[in-house]
Amino acid sequence: MRVRFAPSPTGYLHIGNARTAVINYLIAKKTSAEYIIRIEDTDRERSTKESEISILNDLKWLGINWTEGPDIDKGHGPYRQSERDEIYREYTEKLIKSGNAFRCFCTREQVEEDKNKAMAENKPFLDRCREKSLEEQDKLASEGKEFTVKFKVPENEVITFDDKIKGTVTFNSSNIGGDFIIVRSDGGPVYNYIVSIDDALMEVTHVIRGEDHLSNTPKQMLIAKALGLPQIEYAHLPLILGFDKKKLSKRHGITSVDIYKQEGYLPEALMNYLGLLGWSTESGEELLEFDKLVELFDITHIGKSPAVFDFQKLKWMNGNYMKKYPVEQLTDMLTPYIDDAGFSTSAIERSRLEGIVSILRNSCEILSDIKNLIGIFLNDINEPDEDTDAHLKEDYALDIIRIAADVINEVNETTYTADFIAKIKEKSPHKGKKLFHPIRAMVTGRLSGPDLDLAMPYIGYANLKKRVEYANKRYC
Repeated sequence: MRVRFAPSPTGYLHIGNARTAVINYLIAKKTSAEYIIRIEDTDRERSTKESEISILNDLKWLGINWTEGPDIDKGHGPYRQSERDEIYREYTEKLIKSGNAFRCFCTREQVEEDKNKAMAENKPFLDRCREKSLEEQDKLASEGKEFTVKFKVPENEVITFDDKIKGTVTFNSSNIGGDFIIVRSDGGPVYNYIVSIDDALMEVTHVIRGEDHLSNTPKQMLIAKALGLPQIEYAHLPLILGFDKKKLSKRHGITSVDIYKQEGYLPEALMNYLGLLGWSTESGEELLEFDKLVELFDITHIGKSPAVFDFQKLKWMNGNYMKKYPVEQLTDMLTPYIDDAGFSTSAIERSRLEGIVSILRNSCEILSDIKNLIGIFLNDINEPDEDTDAHLKEDYALDIIRIAADVINEVNETTYTADFIAKIKEKSPHKGKKLFHPIRAMVTGRLSGPDLDLAMPYIGYANLKKRVEYANKRYC
């Protein structure tokens, strides 16, 4: 068995394409199949080397390792379509000589006129050049007449294939849009054409891709048949939708794998989520290590309906994977984000940093969450938000602030962790929430957060003193 993932290097790796890459990888691992990467850079104007590198790096980051590709040639290359022009020209000549394709010398205006006429008469569109003899085509070409090469679609031919997800799918050749271009006037071959050739020559046995390619399948099957190439098995994955049940786009949230990586999502979490998107295990289990995901995966279990991308579930998954890491390793992973928040981790004692991480790890769903939380420990003072500010203006809160201003001078660097809250409690007329909420708000600038008993040793006496004095000055 041989599968492939064939990205177009015209931008970043989209999450929908990443899902296709993941599903192909799960199948490859489950069946010990070859996994091929092919770069489909037929869009010469938009394709860039930078995008290719970015896509390949994102695949590696996800944990996808291919057995063949641009960097691993096992005799089926080149693996970039831009490097296979000679191969395509050979097959184009074969199609023209066999009468399965023809050179079309019509202008765009003529083609549009013929299409409109066919539509008005409720007839399939047939190009006016399709019946020109090979000799006539050769003559016009030799005279320098501009032409495209079109595939001659047979009339009223039934095209049927067994889709691994959708079941039996049937098309009629008369309903697929008529004769279609396989080589542009500039000599560049088009996607539908060369994909058929590449899949056959690379001995791909199964093509798993998004259902937006479903309408391409009969065209590719016709081309393969005309060239005497083996037919391939197909599976078309349902589309991914946003929360509003519309096709996933930037307005729904992050759609680029690169951004997920930058935001601090873990590759194993994204692999887990994308691998489960559109189906579920019999037990309902959702947190699956890669080997378990491979074991349970069955492409026939993927539903036929579009899958809704649940950003919150992905975050939940990611948070759970974060919790599995030892605090030492997680601290290393979080360090760049702490530095990005404006703190120099190299200047912070390692034991203190790991202590802070051990407290905050349960409050983080993605690595970048640390940037909004680390200030609780490392800032001199924390400006209260609107709700916290309003809370600290309450009479009972003012009582606590005044008591704290006295207590902070009664404790020192060695005693504050044990005595600061205890002494406030002794001197305060308030109990419960009216006691502890103002202390938390004053010390952290927030109404909720980590347990103060755990947090205090890592906040440090100097920061605590500054925050108490700031609150006293601001509110009292």
